[in-house]
Amino acid sequence: MIQRTERSGLRLWWALCLALALPTLLLNAALRTWLPQGSVPLDMAVTGWPPLAQALVMRPDAGLAQPVWVWWTTAWLHGSPPHLLRNLAGLALMAALGTLLRPSRPAALAGWLAWPLTQLGMLMQPSLGSYVGLSGVLHAGVTVLALHAAMAPSRQPMPRTLLHPLPRTLSPLAPSVTGLRLGGLALLSALAAKILMENPWGQALVASTSSAINVAPWAHLSGCAAGALVTGLLWVLAAGSRLARRCH
Repeated sequence: MIQRTERSGLRLWWALCLALALPTLLLNAALRTWLPQGSVPLDMAVTGWPPLAQALVMRPDAGLAQPVWVWWTTAWLHGSPPHLLRNLAGLALMAALGTLLRPSRPAALAGWLAWPLTQLGMLMQPSLGSYVGLSGVLHAGVTVLALHAAMAPSRQPMPRTLLHPLPRTLSPLAPSVTGLRLGGLALLSALAAKILMENPWGQALVASTSSAINVAPWAHLSGCAAGALVTGLLWVLAAGSRLARRCH
């Protein structure tokens, strides 16, 4: 059962990465009809953007009075080619990390649920007229993976015999339970240090020369908080379900 859960969880994780990557690339190509590089002009009011981008962007200053789909679609928009390339590289890293850590179904589901929740957290920055990009969701995904690894249960896989061959999910390169936990704690520590250095409680926007735009550090905090919140909630629900089955 554990092996089947890991396999389906990994597929669900890969599906999440594809759902973030493919529309991002397609949308960038579609926006080239109006914009030479397919990137939205963040130095311009949203009302001056192409109609397609206006329909998909999330606006923190508008509160909840905006279409529900923007909680997902705004992640597909980007403000510059470097911004897009950096986020796609981060997404590739998140996919590779998921392949190594093999998230369970609840962990993969947490990644999907943290996606819109990350954008909802941006409502706490009402001074922003728009928010775009994958970075918040990427922080949510890495947080989910880190917590999944840090809370890895102790498992004793069956020894490899002729009757019980080594399961396909247990790769020789897969880390041990202790390695998973230590890796998860290291990831969580790195995320916490990154958030503290970025100081999201300070300025709403910070110039980023590498992304060639002004970035919103609050998005990274929002992503980490969303990933942790959903992961914790699903863990509590799963623990309650197991306890209820034992009682019956």
